[in-house]
Amino acid sequence: MLGDARRKASRLSLRKLIEDIRRRRNLDVYLTVIVALVVSVLSFFDVVPADKVSALVLAVLAILALTVLATREAVENPRLARGDPELLDDFPPDLRSRRQSSHSLYLIGVSLSRTLESSYGAFKTNLSRGAHIRVLLTDPEADEAAIDARTLLTRPRTVDMREEIRQSLRLLKQLQDVENGRLEIRTTRAAHKFGLNYVDVDTSATVMYVQLYGYRIEGESRPLLALQRTHGEWFTCYHEQAEAMWREAEPYGQPAGRSS
Repeated sequence: MLGDARRKASRLSLRKLIEDIRRRRNLDVYLTVIVALVVSVLSFFDVVPADKVSALVLAVLAILALTVLATREAVENPRLARGDPELLDDFPPDLRSRRQSSHSLYLIGVSLSRTLESSYGAFKTNLSRGAHIRVLLTDPEADEAAIDARTLLTRPRTVDMREEIRQSLRLLKQLQDVENGRLEIRTTRAAHKFGLNYVDVDTSATVMYVQLYGYRIEGESRPLLALQRTHGEWFTCYHEQAEAMWREAEPYGQPAGRSS
């Protein structure tokens, strides 16, 4: 019975180790344990000179000091300790540069007019280098609730917002003719619940900025969630929603000689 309990505890410890490594948690602790064990074994068998052992011990102590600092920061900021996503009140300063250099990009928005106006040239250059960009906009013929999904404080007229979407679609259609790259455009009549900047899709460096739409508030709709793969279920939650929205949306336009 005691043996079964030990085996169960070992399995749980192994699962925790695998999960920690997958989510990049407690890596400093595991590194400290490994270094300490190696130093102990080498010292016991006199493989390493005493002066070298002292240097290794100091290295272990340095790692322990960094671990203490990380633990203190986690105590002072419980969100970091829980691994919760970062909440922002505006887009980060480096988003534009990351978006423009991304080889695989997925954007969701009602019209994305500001994004297209400010980054049209950069997207064109990026597509010419072979980038893959997906853009999902609201169908300009969708009902008023979908057109006004952002519920902006300025309350623009629905007819103006429809024309804004059409202009974005015209710009995107021009970008589809860029050689080498692949730009896919889709529209939906469903009301967006959030906007999305999904950068470096399907890479280890991917980051997803989810903009939750507010109701008649000043400035950017907020909060914004900054999600990476290490955020586990939160990342998966919005990734799956974004991909479902894409699957159910209608393709818009298609460059000659290409297929989705």
